[in-house]
Amino acid sequence: MSRPTLDASEARRALEALTTADLLKLERAGRIYALGLNCDAGDLLGEAIAQTLEGVRNCPSEMPLASFLIGVMRSRAWALRQKATPLLQLVSLDAEDAEGRPLVEPSSSERGAEEWFLAREDFEARIRALEQLFADDEEAMLMMWADLDETPKEEIMAMNDLDATGYATVRRRMRRKINAAFPHGWGR
Repeated sequence: MSRPTLDASEARRALEALTTADLLKLERAGRIYALGLNCDAGDLLGEAIAQTLEGVRNCPSEMPLASFLIGVMRSRAWALRQKATPLLQLVSLDAEDAEGRPLVEPSSSERGAEEWFLAREDFEARIRALEQLFADDEEAMLMMWADLDETPKEEIMAMNDLDATGYATVRRRMRRKINAAFPHGWGR
């Protein structure tokens, strides 16, 4: 038996009823999911809303619309990441192959030295900013470094003598502090 879902008019009313807090939560989630994609938070949110209103995605009646839209944005971002990017090709304007056609060579997808340097510089600037942000919070600082080392959650909890609630509390404190310090994302 399928669960009841919102029809187009109910979805439209639910959209109109979203609070400012809901809209801020949607924008923040959109920024997070859009990282590294060729789109922004507004694109993901707009597509999620359009798919909901068109009936492509159906929000269960008992689910808050904001939570549903966040799930749609996450799904769309995942799908965009899974798409294979076509291999770029360089076409020569003056060189030809043996048959007289323009010479076509695959473009290297590897970063050049300048791109590596700029990426490293950006990474170091972000680390310095986070170190300053958590300078007065040793638990958060330790958790940040453990995250950078890709330490599993269970190990982080054991190292810091935290249970699941304590771990979630530190995470929430970190997330709130980062969102307050960088309300529009990094570099804006």
